[in-house]
Amino acid sequence: MTTAVHTESGLRKATLTDHDLVETSWDRCRIHALAVTDDEGPPEDLTPEEFQEQDDLDPTAPSALQLHLDLDYIVRRVDPGPMRDVRFWVAPATLIFHSVWDIVGGLHSVCLPFELTNLRQEPPAQSGEPCWHLEGRDLDLRFQASGYTLYLRQPPRYGARVLRMAERGGISFAPKPFA
Repeated sequence: MTTAVHTESGLRKATLTDHDLVETSWDRCRIHALAVTDDEGPPEDLTPEEFQEQDDLDPTAPSALQLHLDLDYIVRRVDPGPMRDVRFWVAPATLIFHSVWDIVGGLHSVCLPFELTNLRQEPPAQSGEPCWHLEGRDLDLRFQASGYTLYLRQPPRYGARVLRMAERGGISFAPKPFA
């Protein structure tokens, strides 16, 4: 049995992976930022011959791309009853998809913040790697990735569904759990 890392909210782990997908809720998680990153590539001070050796890419090698999301992860919703405000246990988090390729879809707004409403795994493509579908308000992305890791960067806070920038420490893609 796993002991809780944050007893008040009931959070059992500060790092979750695609193996935890069934027990993970993504409904109404505010996305503050997203980025697609690659490895740094070869060093700049290579001779032409050294660069040629490093530039021989293996097309069967896994992708070095990663998709990063900085979001407010809702650990638990607390409904106190009729005529009272719903409150939440929320933690700033970094969601990283590994070995990403074949990203398709759309981001449909630049005025309203994105909200994640669902993350699901779809049947594998011909490559055998899982396909992922991120759905949300003004957000619809499908891509292939080997999996994901969700890092809760701070202990959950009790209150509103969305954390203020000062509370969450600004925008971050740090892959560091609080526990």
